[in-house]
Amino acid sequence: MPGDAVSKVVISIVNTNAREHLLACLESLGNTDAEIVVLDNASDDGSVDAVRKRFPQARVIAQPFRAGFGANHNAVLRSTSSEYALVLNEDTQVRPGTVEHLVGYLDANPKVAVAGPLIRDFAGHEQGSAWQLMTIPVQLTWALTLGRKGAVASHGEKPKRVDAVAAGATLYRRRALEEAGLFDEAYFMFGEEADLARRLKRIGLETHYVPTAEILHHGQQTTAHVPERQINEFWRSLDIYLARYHSPFSARVLRWLTGLGYALAVVAAGIGTRLPSRLRPVAAGSWNPRVYRLHVRNAFLGNRDPGLRELAEDWNRSHGTRSAS
Repeated sequence: MPGDAVSKVVISIVNTNAREHLLACLESLGNTDAEIVVLDNASDDGSVDAVRKRFPQARVIAQPFRAGFGANHNAVLRSTSSEYALVLNEDTQVRPGTVEHLVGYLDANPKVAVAGPLIRDFAGHEQGSAWQLMTIPVQLTWALTLGRKGAVASHGEKPKRVDAVAAGATLYRRRALEEAGLFDEAYFMFGEEADLARRLKRIGLETHYVPTAEILHHGQQTTAHVPERQINEFWRSLDIYLARYHSPFSARVLRWLTGLGYALAVVAAGIGTRLPSRLRPVAAGSWNPRVYRLHVRNAFLGNRDPGLRELAEDWNRSHGTRSAS
């Protein structure tokens, strides 16, 4: 906190209308020595008052406008000066000892800039935690295996070097983040981790998956009520990423392969919805064919419809605040 000795770790939590999840997240942190900063993304559900009342040790930035993932966490990073930054979604919960374990890992591995834990849902199923970056062979494998292989790198029980880890539950070395340029705010949501991983690799730093640490995550709680907007934003971010790091031909093939994967998922979900719930594989991200059809539409017809950025911009305009970043 201002005037206090600088903590070794700042925990950056961004919240948008998820008060109960946020309070549970803060409760899970216990009596940590880390500095906790909650940036509230113009919530209107009483989140700010609830945090100030129940967790006075946390510093709250009550932002009067809505911005994207990278812009919000960058705001926290620029207002703090710790050695490490643990970036958390508000719908996560941190197991005891996790922060210390990740800090110890970065302390022991100075070439590692990012340490990502194993992420599970609250039923114990593993969520996407670590990936290989997109290439044509990787994405073809991903498509033909319905997302089970190829891009997924969160296999095994020992820490290892990977291309990228989930941005919303990860410990970052501040010096590395600043050298790489923090999160790229061109991405409103999605794609930040892959872009950052490329920039860190370019300056000789590594990203590691550390499954010996675990964080629980509900998953996309703040955008679940607008699935079409969420999917549109995913594809907008993917287009930014592909244009930056792939040739036009490669970008087109990767788009089509991603669309193929979702087209196959439409078929699988159609079959799965006819099965009793006890017989459905738990690894599926969704059993709603409409979700996958939206992805297919964006893959093959292009992303023309508004996403989460426009939703935030509409809110900002209606409340007389600045445009979303």
